[in-house]
Amino acid sequence: MAGRMAASMAGGMAGRRACTASAHVAAVLGCLAAAACERIVEVEIPEPEPMLVVEGRIELVKEAPGGTQTIRLGTTDAFFSNRATPPATGAIVTVTDGAGGVHPFAEAEPGHYVTHDLHARIGETYTLSIEYGGDRYAASASLLQVAPIDSLYFMFEEETLINDQEGYRAAIDYVDPPGGPHFYLWEQFVDGVNEPPPSSGNQFNLISRDELYDGEPVIGFQPNDEIVIEAGAQVAIRQVALSRRGYDYYYAIFEQNGLGTGLPFSVPPATIRGNVANVTRPERFPFGFFEAAEVSVAEGIGPER
Repeated sequence: MAGRMAASMAGGMAGRRACTASAHVAAVLGCLAAAACERIVEVEIPEPEPMLVVEGRIELVKEAPGGTQTIRLGTTDAFFSNRATPPATGAIVTVTDGAGGVHPFAEAEPGHYVTHDLHARIGETYTLSIEYGGDRYAASASLLQVAPIDSLYFMFEEETLINDQEGYRAAIDYVDPPGGPHFYLWEQFVDGVNEPPPSSGNQFNLISRDELYDGEPVIGFQPNDEIVIEAGAQVAIRQVALSRRGYDYYYAIFEQNGLGTGLPFSVPPATIRGNVANVTRPERFPFGFFEAAEVSVAEGIGPER
């Protein structure tokens, strides 16, 4: 009995070793066969017809009203391109005000169209017209009022789990007017450069709606708390009035750019429709947005430590 049990156990172990050896050989042969069949497959992605990208805002700056307005036009690029948005040159650009006055925009540099005689007014509706590549594009926007920035100053913060770098951040105070809703966009320039960090959290600090603070003072607000201000740096914060549709557009842009370049008018990974229409070929809609806004600007210089 004991001999049969020992023989049975020995046979079982031998069988298992044989099975294991066979499985090992099969696995090796499988790997060799897979390696022998491996090859590089090149996939060509057809490049579609470039689409227009519009960046336009008619502005009335509270602190320095003037007649200079700029509209930027670009085109979409190849799928895997890392270049900046190519300029759209040779377009015919005009803006018509509510009184019927037509303001032509001349191309000052590739893709940058400028006029010096459009003095914006609150409540006025402006209509954009673009002729480019055989198509005509159009959009309209009413100029909305914005609360003034009362003060700009700098707050020093130590390095913490939230702030990965100690230093000064720019902050502002303002009073939201009652009777909203009011929508805001903030642009922070440091030495002339506007650099929003490419984070999907931007929709919670670079744009806002006054749902929770209607008619209240806002103290110590940091529109761009990830940017440390160096001593002597020139800082300007622009507080821009947005429409509800403009707020929704920027919200989607900032959320999408958490995976992109961080530039507000780079082409996002998903299609985000603005308010500019292709009148000639509606199916070939452009990217971008046209708006009209009052802007409040505050400036300061980064303090010494």
